[in-house]
Amino acid sequence: MSELNEILKSNNGKLPDDKLLAYLEGRLNPEEQHEVEQWLAEEGMEGDAVEGLQTLSPEETRKTVDSLNYGLRKELLGKKKKRRDIKDNPWSWLAIIVILLMSALAYIVIYMVLKK
Repeated sequence: MSELNEILKSNNGKLPDDKLLAYLEGRLNPEEQHEVEQWLAEEGMEGDAVEGLQTLSPEETRKTVDSLNYGLRKELLGKKKKRRDIKDNPWSWLAIIVILLMSALAYIVIYMVLKK
């Protein structure tokens, strides 16, 4: 669970969401704005995403970001590894039966060859 929190909270050399939103809303001083623009120039996909978000109003941008974060959180927290049970998979039973029949047939063939 702590790994999930680290994923959601870590920036790994990225600008924080609130700084990006402040940039989109025009609330940064010129120095911070230059820093964000420099970072966006270095990053390909993030720069394209910000360009797309600039077409939205600040309220829509915030709603979109919140919606994406909520969906990501829900997806990550909701995913649990499904435990596969052999009784739920008929192909597993078929494979086991085929292997047992082939083993029995091989035993019979080897027994007959050695008996002669």
